[in-house]
Amino acid sequence: MNDCCSNENKAYDLIVVGAGSAGFSASITAAEAGKRVALVGHGTIGGTCVNFGCVPSKVMIRAAEALHGASAAARFPGL
Repeated sequence: MNDCCSNENKAYDLIVVGAGSAGFSASITAAEAGKRVALVGHGTIGGTCVNFGCVPSKVMIRAAEALHGASAAARFPGL
């Protein structure tokens, strides 16, 4: 990523406004297709869901389920 505060004029094929999960995905897809992309957003790239909300919480939930399942399995020896 380049610094946003340069005084140079730049030409882009695509300017994506919003750096949430959809904007981030669109930017990556366009860049992989060889396009010059500017991603404009505030905060963390990927947005709340990817970095703090949905995805991390699901990882913690799955880890807790695995631990619970492992401790419950001790009640059924030989299976």
